Amino acid sequence: MKKTQGVTIAAVALAPFVVFAAFPLPIVALPAIGEDLGVGIAELNLLVSGYALGIGALLLTGGALADRYGAGRVWIGAMAAFALLSAACAVATSVPLLVGARIAAGAAGAALLASSLSLVVQAVEPQRRARAMALWGAAIGAGLSTGPVGAGIALEFGRWRPALAVLAAVAAVAALLGVIALPARRGAAMGRFDLVGTLLLSVGLGGLILGISWVGGGLAPRVWIAFGIAVLLLPTFVLQQRRRPVPLFDVALLRIPSYAGGLVAGLALALSLLSMLVLLGPFLQIVFGLSPLQAGLWFLPATLLSTLVALFGARIGARFSLRARLASGLGLSAVGLAALAFVRPDWTFALLLPGFLACGLGMGLANPALGAAAVVGVPPERSGVAAGAANTARQLGNALGIAVLGAIIHAGALVSARGKLPVAADLLAAGDLRGAAAVTAPDVVQAAYAVSQTAGVRLALEVSAVVALVGAVAAAFLLRPRPVAPAVEPAVALTRP
Repeated sequence: MKKTQGVTIAAVALAPFVVFAAFPLPIVALPAIGEDLGVGIAELNLLVSGYALGIGALLLTGGALADRYGAGRVWIGAMAAFALLSAACAVATSVPLLVGARIAAGAAGAALLASSLSLVVQAVEPQRRARAMALWGAAIGAGLSTGPVGAGIALEFGRWRPALAVLAAVAAVAALLGVIALPARRGAAMGRFDLVGTLLLSVGLGGLILGISWVGGGLAPRVWIAFGIAVLLLPTFVLQQRRRPVPLFDVALLRIPSYAGGLVAGLALALSLLSMLVLLGPFLQIVFGLSPLQAGLWFLPATLLSTLVALFGARIGARFSLRARLASGLGLSAVGLAALAFVRPDWTFALLLPGFLACGLGMGLANPALGAAAVVGVPPERSGVAAGAANTARQLGNALGIAVLGAIIHAGALVSARGKLPVAADLLAAGDLRGAAAVTAPDVVQAAYAVSQTAGVRLALEVSAVVALVGAVAAAFLLRPRPVAPAVEPAVALTRP
């Protein structure tokens, strides 16, 4: 029994590891991918946003499938699909094939995240659930550090495909182990599967995430189309759900204080720290002149500290409440982001390290607590949907955060460039160094570009620090102790209340 439980807990952790390793992996490789496929970097934006699209649009659906067909079954199927789709990315010979495989891999990742949290409720003994959630949170940090570093190592040899192939191999081995050891029993969800509601929600959320991701490039027709789809389908989904005896998402879950607080905290973390980590990667390469591998290594202290802190999540959870961990995690993230907001183009790694470490510590405290908040007190038969909804909020936060903070970086860079080099300000803010060099001296362009981009990043870091701090205060307020009458013991007890 203990051996089976150990494999199940390993499966719980493997899901966020492969999903979050795949998310940032192509970011550092975009120039190499564009050169290999003969396209510009701008045409590859969907490699990043498309993956988030697949995750965000299908998370709630993945949770519903886990509740109906069993978390173990869905986990195995999703991991096998993730392996096949990652392999398809590795051998893709055109942009449409590569982007399509990435979106589909994101959808498989959605089912993995939702089913892995549902496994905690459906298949892990109560006394071992805190340990499972600690590993789940640690795996996020491990994945975020492994993806960019793995891609950087592959790019040192001039190749980007091996990094995706290795990820596919890891997922394939995990799927085989899951077939051997994971429980294959069906879930306890009642009623017919809501195919119409699933389609309305998935396509509606997909339009919303795409619209948010694209709006940073201006209000082009595709932005209006994406938002139009969301505006049409999401209200239709709400009306359709009100007529169903068993809705796809039970709004009564929002009355659970830990769930509502975790939802807000997860959204704030995604809007601030997780979005800035994505945007800081290209900044370090362009302004500091780092290689993809060097940029990945600069982030390593933060992600490793996050992993180590999360590994002690069970012990921390036994001593500190969910409220304390979420509030302090977001608060430390705010401190780290504020420290990084003093960055200058001539800074060294040592000057950035304190801010990175504070961010890593905050992320390590928050991630296991967010996973616990998504399922604590939730009935087992609704645990998949609850986990899917919580992760959907984080993916929407990522898409919105990257778009908004990216626009802030552009605006801050434009203001700075107009003060430093008015003749090429628009080109500098857009990152078009070649065009800027055509109107003035290249050395002047490079210096002005570094200063203007740094000004934009500093402004975005300041905004993200405020968002994290507001999230900390909101989590503390929503999770504050309330005097209540004695009630039935929660269905899932993972941490102290």
